[in-house]
Amino acid sequence: MNTSHNERDELDRHGQINIGDSAVLTANDLARAFRDIGLAPGDNVILHSSFKSLGPVEGGPQCVVDAMMDVISPGGHLMTPTFTYCLPVWNVQPFDIAHTKSRVGAITEAVRLYPGAMRSFHPTHSVAVIGPDAEEIVRNHMRATPIGLDSPFDRMRRRGARILMLGVNQNTNSSLHLCEVAAGMPYVQVAFTPNQNCETAWFFNEQGQIEHTQIYEPPGCSRGFREIEPELRQLGILRDMCVARAESQLLYLPQMADAVIGILRKRQTLLLCGNPDCSICPRRRYYMQRHGI
Repeated sequence: MNTSHNERDELDRHGQINIGDSAVLTANDLARAFRDIGLAPGDNVILHSSFKSLGPVEGGPQCVVDAMMDVISPGGHLMTPTFTYCLPVWNVQPFDIAHTKSRVGAITEAVRLYPGAMRSFHPTHSVAVIGPDAEEIVRNHMRATPIGLDSPFDRMRRRGARILMLGVNQNTNSSLHLCEVAAGMPYVQVAFTPNQNCETAWFFNEQGQIEHTQIYEPPGCSRGFREIEPELRQLGILRDMCVARAESQLLYLPQMADAVIGILRKRQTLLLCGNPDCSICPRRRYYMQRHGI
């Protein structure tokens, strides 16, 4: 490969492809970048993303999804959060599985709308999945807690999923909420609403009527999640890399979960943020202190 400085594409010191800031990325560019970091056919991938981090992309967010599916097909699965936080107390309209847009990024919305994608029925923390077993991964999400045991995140853990943080860091890694639940952190029962152990969400049922449901183990704040990054790097579980132009991170979910569960059982409040104005972390810390934990 010719790597002269006159060309758009250059190899960085890790042997990965860097693409100039002004270049418009294509699906081929992105597919090559995903392969460069080790993704391959049959992989199961949980994608957290910032579309803006990629710069100009020909075809928009759907191009990113096309590229990922080109790399992990056949047999692979792509899952993204399509969270909506449909709580009446937050003045968010009831969840409509077919029409309520994802509130967590342009790429996640592109996955929701992708041909053949399946969305889980959950009024606050739905996900969208593309792949042959998508229906199995998303089924009965309402019977599980949002990101707890037997949720789609847990099912992807059992499938050996990789987590790609595309242009984002651990502050958006929803699987760390799964680790909080799996580690048995007592504070997960503390809800955003004071003096409640759950939140009430609402949704439209199949008849178009509004129903309410209780959300237990509501995922809290994630602004403290970066505290665990250095330890995950030291353990070799978190790999920093550049994907096209996006500063990114790649993790293997089963390995990450095992490590984080062990860490949390020794330092139980590690993932709670230190912001005194946070709407939930100070109360979760107080809960732990009050119970002598």
